[in-house]
Amino acid sequence: MHTRKTLKTLVLALGVLGAMNTWAADEKTGKVDDFADGFLAAQSGDYAKAVAKWEPLANKGNVAAQFNMGTLYHSGVAGKMDEAKAVEWYHKAAEGGSRMAQEYLAAAYAEGWFGLKKDTKKAAHWEKIADNNPVNF
Repeated sequence: MHTRKTLKTLVLALGVLGAMNTWAADEKTGKVDDFADGFLAAQSGDYAKAVAKWEPLANKGNVAAQFNMGTLYHSGVAGKMDEAKAVEWYHKAAEGGSRMAQEYLAAAYAEGWFGLKKDTKKAAHWEKIADNNPVNF
């Protein structure tokens, strides 16, 4: 149970970081955008709603939503843990410029995490990209 609580905390913390880059509200209506709705849903424990809000954004190329989808699949809070899907989302986010996703992949390949085989070349590739990435998310 402690591990699941820690994973939920991680997902929310990562959502906060993503929200800093993409949280928006319509100035005229005050309506919160789908990314923020997903964050609020995850914060309240409604991970199915978070997926429903973030997945369409992620499919349209929203890097923060892609990274958050990776964390949801990685932690299993939105259902069954699926490391293969998590890695797919981390790759999309990393390729889109997410330094956090690049760092995750560098560590994953270096250590053999997320169901990946150790691969020092891929680890070095992602580490180099992350090191040269000025983006903070």
